[in-house]
Amino acid sequence: MEITLRINGEDKKFVQEFVPLKLYRKALEVEKYAQSEKMDEEELFDKRLNLIVEAFEKQFTKDELENGLNAIKHQEVFYNIIGVGILGYRPLEEQEDLGKYLKELVENESQSTSESTK
Repeated sequence: MEITLRINGEDKKFVQEFVPLKLYRKALEVEKYAQSEKMDEEELFDKRLNLIVEAFEKQFTKDELENGLNAIKHQEVFYNIIGVGILGYRPLEEQEDLGKYLKELVENESQSTSESTK
């Protein structure tokens, strides 16, 4: 996993190649909270920030993460680190490719079905 943060006006890249299994459980807890009826956006945001700081073994602080991560793509970064890096979900690019493939498959199937009924 990797993340780039702007710290003191400079972009710094942080890499993490090992994530302890205990973080898998913590990530599941955070995502379960995200789906719960009592979910609070600010609390969820804090839980995700804390999880990312812990996943990178505190190479940066929560404050550095919050101030150094570009808000424009933060959801994608959160997904790539927590979803893909820790929980093992498919990367967004693969999901898009799979979606396109399934759409084409359905379209081709419906064309074949309509041609065979003529």
